[in-house]
Amino acid sequence: MARRSVTIARYRWLILPLVGVLCRVAQGAPVRADSTYRDYLDAARAAELANDPTLARVQLLRALDLIHGHPDVQYLLARVETQLGHPDSAIARLRTIAAMGVAYDAAHDPMLVALRDRPGFDSVVQAMDVNRRQIGASPVVLTLADTDALAEDVAYDASTRTFYVSSVHHRKILALPERGAPRDFATAARDSLDAVMALAIDAKRHVLWATTVGAPQEEGYGAADSARSAVLRYDLRTGRLLRRYPLPADGRHHDPGDMTVDPSGTVIISDATGSVYAIPRSRDSLILLVGPGTFHSPQTPAVAPDGRIFVADYARGVGVIDPRTHAVEWIGHADTIAMSGIDGMYLVGRTLLAVQNGTDPPRVVRFELDPQLRRVVSWSVIERGTPHLGQPTHGAVVGDTFYFIGNSGWERFDEDGALVPDPGRRAPMILRAPVHGGPSSVTP
Repeated sequence: MARRSVTIARYRWLILPLVGVLCRVAQGAPVRADSTYRDYLDAARAAELANDPTLARVQLLRALDLIHGHPDVQYLLARVETQLGHPDSAIARLRTIAAMGVAYDAAHDPMLVALRDRPGFDSVVQAMDVNRRQIGASPVVLTLADTDALAEDVAYDASTRTFYVSSVHHRKILALPERGAPRDFATAARDSLDAVMALAIDAKRHVLWATTVGAPQEEGYGAADSARSAVLRYDLRTGRLLRRYPLPADGRHHDPGDMTVDPSGTVIISDATGSVYAIPRSRDSLILLVGPGTFHSPQTPAVAPDGRIFVADYARGVGVIDPRTHAVEWIGHADTIAMSGIDGMYLVGRTLLAVQNGTDPPRVVRFELDPQLRRVVSWSVIERGTPHLGQPTHGAVVGDTFYFIGNSGWERFDEDGALVPDPGRRAPMILRAPVHGGPSSVTP
């Protein structure tokens, strides 16, 4: 649910100068040994404004070390290296980005003019063009009738062969049987819902879990609504709301956007503003697993067989929480692998399925991990650049099949949450792909 969270995009002060992207500039704030990557990016921005590319480079390298090879920072470094008269280093940065399978408009970037006649630049530009080409053609399983629903998450109940989809805009949960008419499972009027974000099904206990939060994209939104957020437990058979778990009333804005359920029935919830919570079945109450500071924008969690909790962080990659100590380690990967921009994420054996709507272009990817589930050893693209993909969000694994949402509709809302009229809009849909195997494999 990363589209409303603050991400590294606010630091694209070099990438998108003509768009007027805003960022907070550090006004003489010291950069300490315990500074975050955001501190270093702010310091790099201040150095750039002071016309000191040498210092900007130092700060960007420090940020890159903490942010696990983020392609945006690599691109910022390519531009700074060009300013410093280091064309070979700049092209090497761009080559690393191209190997990640993502793209930037380097060919028309005025900050990279000095590279245009250099050996290797054209091949990098061509590689980025290739990275925008279509991969995959996942079949459409279901199409929502409501083009304005703003579909965020999907869950599947195998016993009734029914998909459940959360609607951010219409503040409800839709039930979409494989055969039969769609219906409203839960509505704002009945259950006092705000925007419905995450969904997860505990089939063993016949429970559907959901999260709700006041969001500008919801119908009838007012500024005071942003203070509301909760996790909800529904009886899957009757649709009755069994319990509401409000997030802490601690003066902070909370944004419970993603979650999962482990085999014991414990629910893991990511608060996109920085925390990770759990509702253990044994306690039936909300507890804090990791507080603000470690994760910047945590997204979908996934639980490994040994109990470790994988959490996608929109900027930093994938962190792994030790359930005993609550310490966090980060999944290792080569510099040529982009693990930023992950929204939905699902672990099946050694395969980490990821919906990356924070990359350009957006894509659905498989990351294959080592036997210890600590490092990426290869990756492949499931879907990219297809007409049905649009901005994908989340998915659900059912046996050997991965179902995921395409054309979610987030791009149809402006920065203030207002719905932008679009006569040619596409309806959200559910696509299908195999969990294993795929059209495009890359080994770093």
